[in-house]
Amino acid sequence: MKKTILSFCMVALLAAVPAMAQVDLSNYAALGDSLTAGFVSGSLMDFYQDRSFPAVLAAQAGAPDFEQPLVSEPGFPPILELVHLVPAPVIQPVGLVPGLPVNAALPRPYNNLGVPGANLFDMVFATGDINNLLAGNTDNVMNDLILRDGIHTALEQAIGLQPTFITVGIGNNDELGAVLAATPIDGVTMTPVDQFAVLYNNAIGALVTNTTADIVLMNLPYSTAIPFATTVPPFVDIPGLGLTPLMGTNGPLTADSLVTLLAGGLIAQGYGLPGGPPLPEDLDFLTGEPGYVLRPEEIDIIDDRVDAFNAVIADVADTYGLAVFDTNAFFTEIVAGEAPSYGGIEINAGFLLGGFFSYDGIHPQRIGYAMVADALVQFINAEFGNTIPRVDMADVLYEGDWQTPGIEPAAAKDVVLSREGFAEVYKLFAPKLANAPRIRRPNTTHRDLPNIDVRRKPELRP
Repeated sequence: MKKTILSFCMVALLAAVPAMAQVDLSNYAALGDSLTAGFVSGSLMDFYQDRSFPAVLAAQAGAPDFEQPLVSEPGFPPILELVHLVPAPVIQPVGLVPGLPVNAALPRPYNNLGVPGANLFDMVFATGDINNLLAGNTDNVMNDLILRDGIHTALEQAIGLQPTFITVGIGNNDELGAVLAATPIDGVTMTPVDQFAVLYNNAIGALVTNTTADIVLMNLPYSTAIPFATTVPPFVDIPGLGLTPLMGTNGPLTADSLVTLLAGGLIAQGYGLPGGPPLPEDLDFLTGEPGYVLRPEEIDIIDDRVDAFNAVIADVADTYGLAVFDTNAFFTEIVAGEAPSYGGIEINAGFLLGGFFSYDGIHPQRIGYAMVADALVQFINAEFGNTIPRVDMADVLYEGDWQTPGIEPAAAKDVVLSREGFAEVYKLFAPKLANAPRIRRPNTTHRDLPNIDVRRKPELRP
């Protein structure tokens, strides 16, 4: 009898312990930049947008009506492709005519509010008007395409959705410009840490204060480890001379220097080779021409900035009691060759043949985004007690691309990213030099953000 009473009491006691609260993804909003948007090979295109990590996560969780700012083929800008092997493998846009918005008339904000090229300041303050884009003005193309109403920022539109769940992956473009321009300059190609800290706390505070959503923050990977910066070696193998360091404007490159992918075209013209002109190392403020070389001390500066931003994200998460998905650790494992194997297929960070990154050397391709989504599924299940099914990577690996590749990739280090292709990518992600001297440091709190009516969703005109 005593055992029966004891057992009953234990059951009652266990029943009184609250279960881990599961998150509800039925109304999921994703805030961020190009990595959130599903940007692939220099383009925003519906095939890859449907395979962005937020779209895959929403599908796995059974979220209905996850809407995105879809763009028809060949995307905007036109997607990059590997077009020929002789005399050198060249990556360039598929054409000159971009795709068109597919669902610009959606009468509410999109669920995927990732804006390619956006930094933290943009997420909080930038707006866009679809009428500009429809009239042929592409000066503010991504904001116009995604934000549309000319009034509400990405942050405000996310709040206006009154979502049940939010992911925030912003900050990559607050330091990526230092890699693309191969020149780290505080306040010009990198956002100052104190400015980032104020804005990030304000933005997350606004989400916490104005929604009841569960929020997952995503920290930042090292942009110095992407194929754009790691594919081209700092030396060449010259018959009769052997391995010879490339020559930059500041002297011979050391073995631990990084040469950007865009330099391949210049090296093919003789830049950096004995008897040729040196590779330009630094951003030219007069012409806007990027540099092509990152010296070890510059690499350290950029990596330290990423660490500082991630420390801010961790501090803000502690302040508001939020979970942080460690994107940095995830990408570090990929770069280190520690990605999981799928049916014997190894995925790594190698350019062209690695399977994770796309032709721009910056963004993942569909396999990479699926891996991010699967890692997020595992994280959410572990953190919140959900039972979201994992991504079936077999389906992803054997699905095929948006078109059948016409040629086999060659050695990645020999590939030339055409200037036409890079120009479109650089236009979106490069530091905005004209605005650099006027970078503002807002002294605000989340209560000072523009007022919005959180009781209803913003109405967006087509």
